[in-house]
Amino acid sequence: MTTEVQPHGTIVCDLGEGPLWCPRSRRLYWHDVTGRCLHRSDMDGTACESFALGRIPGNFGLRVGGGLLAVWRNGISLFDPDSAVEQEISGHGIDFATERFNDGACDARGRYWTGSFDPSMATAGGGLYRIDPDRTVHRMDDGIAMANGLAWSPDGTLLYFADSRPGRVYRYRFDMERGSVGDREVFLDYGDRPGRPDGCTVDSEGCLWVAEVTAGRVSRYAPDGRLVRRIDLPVSKPTSVAFGGPALRTLFITTMRYGLDPAQSAAEPLAGRLLRLEVDVPGLEEARFAG
Repeated sequence: MTTEVQPHGTIVCDLGEGPLWCPRSRRLYWHDVTGRCLHRSDMDGTACESFALGRIPGNFGLRVGGGLLAVWRNGISLFDPDSAVEQEISGHGIDFATERFNDGACDARGRYWTGSFDPSMATAGGGLYRIDPDRTVHRMDDGIAMANGLAWSPDGTLLYFADSRPGRVYRYRFDMERGSVGDREVFLDYGDRPGRPDGCTVDSEGCLWVAEVTAGRVSRYAPDGRLVRRIDLPVSKPTSVAFGGPALRTLFITTMRYGLDPAQSAAEPLAGRLLRLEVDVPGLEEARFAG
C-alpha cells in the first residue's frame, strides 16, 4: 500500500495527544494538553467539536456505560464532555506534588492503566497504576521517569509501556485474569536510534506502532523487536498513535508544535495537526473502562 500521510480536519493543537476511536459513535477523540481542550471529530474530519477543559488532561478512556474516564495531571474522574458533568474518583492517596499522570489505556477486562512522572523531571519517581472497575487505584510498578504509551499484545499476555525520559519501551509478562505484571524487561532501547518513544499501539498481527518524538516518524516493530516499517512524517514531533475507522485500518497520529522555535514552526506547517494514513494491517478495538 502506498503511504500517504494527510491532515485530518483543521484543528491545530499546541501539544496534541491521546487519539481515541469510538466505534459506537464513529468519532475520534484527541486532546491538547497545554491548550486544555478535548476535540472530537467524525471519520472524515469535517465535523469537529471542541470542549474547553478546566484542568490539564493526561489521558482519556472510553467507558462501558458511555462517557469517558478522565485521567488528569492531578486527578481521576468520570467525565461526560457533552454535559460537562464530572465525578471525581478520590481515596487513591496519590500525592500530586510529587507525581503527575500522563498517558494511559484500558485492558481487555475493563481495568484502566496509567503512568506518572516526577513533575520536576529530576527523578524516576513515577509509577505504573491500575484503576479497577470498583474505582480503586493500585500502584503496580516504580522507577518510571516519563510515563507514556501503553498497549497489549493481541492475546493479552504482554504489556508494552514507553518511558520517554530514558528512551525505552518496556515489556511485562501480563496476567489478564489477575491484572498483574511480571518483571519488567527492555523491549526497545532508543540509546542508539533517533528520537524517543511516546505513544504506542498494537495491531492485529501483534506488531507495536510507536510515535517517535523528535525523530519525525512512526515505526512498526515485530514482537521480536525487529523494525519492519518506518513512516517519515512532515513534522518532527509525533506524540501518539491509534487505529480507527470502520475497519480499523486508519492510523491516526497526534503531533505537537510545543517547543518549536519560529523557524522550525515555519518549516513544519502541519505541526500540531492530527494526521492520518491508511495501513494494510488493521488495529485492535480499544477496550472500555468497566467502572
